[in-house]
Amino acid sequence: MSEKKEKSTTPSRKERRILTAKEEKKNSGSGKKKKPAVKRSAKPESARTESAKPESAKSASAGSRPAQGERTELSGAQRRLAGGAGSARGSSAGGSRSAGPRSAKPADSGQRLTPSERYEKRQSERTAGAPVTGSTSGKAYAGDKGRGPTSGQPYAGGKVKEARSAAQRGEKPSTAAGTRPEASGFRGSAGARVQGLPKPAQPHSAAAVPGKKPYAGGASKPMSAASDAEQVKLGDVIVVTIKRIGINGEGVGYFRRKAVFIDGAITNEVVKAEVRETHEKFLKAKLVEVEKQSPDRVEPPCPVFGICGGCQIQHISYPGQLRAKLEIVREAFSRYANLKDLKIKPTLGMDRPWDYRNKAQLQVERRDVKGSKSEIVAGLYEIGSHEIVDISGCPIQHPQVNRAIDRVKAVLGELNTPLSKGDSRGGRSDIKDSGTRKGVRTIVVRSGFQSGEIQVTLVTETADLPRQDELIERLRLELPEMSGLSINVNPLKTPLIFGERMIHLWGSEAMNESLGDLNFTLSPRAFFQLNPEQTIKLYETVRAAAALTGKETVVDAYCGTGTIGLWLAPYAAEVRGIEVLPEAVADAARNAEQNGRDNATFFEGEAEELLPRWAKDGLRPDVIVADPPRAGLDRKFLETILRAKPKKFVYVSCNPSTLAKDCKVLLDGGYEIQSVQPVDMFPQTSQVECVTVLVQKEA
Repeated sequence: MSEKKEKSTTPSRKERRILTAKEEKKNSGSGKKKKPAVKRSAKPESARTESAKPESAKSASAGSRPAQGERTELSGAQRRLAGGAGSARGSSAGGSRSAGPRSAKPADSGQRLTPSERYEKRQSERTAGAPVTGSTSGKAYAGDKGRGPTSGQPYAGGKVKEARSAAQRGEKPSTAAGTRPEASGFRGSAGARVQGLPKPAQPHSAAAVPGKKPYAGGASKPMSAASDAEQVKLGDVIVVTIKRIGINGEGVGYFRRKAVFIDGAITNEVVKAEVRETHEKFLKAKLVEVEKQSPDRVEPPCPVFGICGGCQIQHISYPGQLRAKLEIVREAFSRYANLKDLKIKPTLGMDRPWDYRNKAQLQVERRDVKGSKSEIVAGLYEIGSHEIVDISGCPIQHPQVNRAIDRVKAVLGELNTPLSKGDSRGGRSDIKDSGTRKGVRTIVVRSGFQSGEIQVTLVTETADLPRQDELIERLRLELPEMSGLSINVNPLKTPLIFGERMIHLWGSEAMNESLGDLNFTLSPRAFFQLNPEQTIKLYETVRAAAALTGKETVVDAYCGTGTIGLWLAPYAAEVRGIEVLPEAVADAARNAEQNGRDNATFFEGEAEELLPRWAKDGLRPDVIVADPPRAGLDRKFLETILRAKPKKFVYVSCNPSTLAKDCKVLLDGGYEIQSVQPVDMFPQTSQVECVTVLVQKEA
């Protein structure tokens, strides 16, 4: 009986709800029910789209007609997602969450706010002020713990635990499209953003795309690769894995399907780099930090490495340089000739890759020095500027060349010889309308490694230098090994070193030098290989590639002073050289006579004109050798090769890109590549010489 009595006196759950309702009605005094609070997880679209606006914009847009394409109601999928997430977050044991205090009345007190408008105003007041910790956009955090990060929309994925776990791991939620998240990577030493991987997926907003429903598959949707790559901005710091060395010595990697060129980076390194240039298909960046260092990285011995621009890869060990140059050649043939599996021989290197250059062409400038007289600086132009970098004691120049440059500078300074740059008496090239430029602009010194002779040429804007006789006497005293002194007149503003007019001042007009068993006579403007030691290896490679039996007719196109033709002459029946520079042709003829190469003859002109003329006379060469400048072979010359149809064509190239492009023309014309041999003519630089042999395909 007692148990029944206790049960009868205890109100049921239904009775408790009725009593609670009566109590609330009594306390309200108005006799009206309270309007239900809007759940944060089911926030109306109008409130969501307006929450990111400034206060003035919100008040102005309240009650106005929605813009075209703007959704003012939740879609079915959105309501289901929001309702599912909200039911887990908005309910507590025993009932709904309290709506909180009412917002202040609007300016028009006669206008009653709807629940969504009250929610909007309450949220704007709550988030006014400093950004909330965790906001990645720099704006006030517009949501609450049950909402997405900064998009102002319901958390579409409905997985709050994942967001909280990410926060505990130190990860930041992804930001709305169009923002630049500071937390998408980590900061480098300069404080710039570091981005190693593609940015986190961005929230997909229905309001951002008119007429489309929100992405219902999760909190964010991955962006396409194309649009993702477009977000890389100047100043961004990216993380790149270097895949190879480029033709200019830069590291080449890829970031979001764009090639990235980074000076100073090495193959297989992982580096941070600051974006300096953005282009449609590639980026250029500056090396900031090496995260994973290559075993080939070494300390460059030159104090101006990376500034003067003369060397590009001193920071790579020499074995690493040889491998890199092989890959440069391989990449060129793959890219421009579509030969991805071409067999290429290992690069021929030097025993000692320093002190090898036999010639220097340095710009000069007079500079003021505090507390002393002015000094003359000789060097190369700094990368990307017109400032001269002093390269005294350059480690790749032969010591005899460095010493001669220093002595010439000293004499010019002692005699107060006018210079074209940094000299107010003759006008300054770096100041507009500062006067007529008259003076020395370039010092050219060539050293004979075998003969020991020194050839000095001063490039000037005028043929008359003051105190010219004293200049000759002082240089003879300072440089007893000097065999000749000349002036080259070049008054034009041009990147070319030499002008057309040569004036001989003293000594021999040409210097003597030997290469193997050949002796050469070289005028100041005549071309001669800059690395005599490697030149012998290069020419021996050409001889082996030509495979001469003594019965062949050989044409040496672009012959210069005739060095290749004269090297091959003892193994051929006849050699004909072609060169456009008259001085070089005269040197070649003199060299042939001096060395007893009676079967070698040299002609002034262009190969594309002379070869067809010889063909009409019945001459068809068995082997054609060409050693063109970096621009490669002229199109007319390639067409001439295809018409002349020599059995073998030996291409000596100093530019792998133009080599591969020219080979593609010959391959399409009935030739095939027999061998490719890279030769390192210029250690510490990215340049690589290459001997490629092409033969006619068998029918």
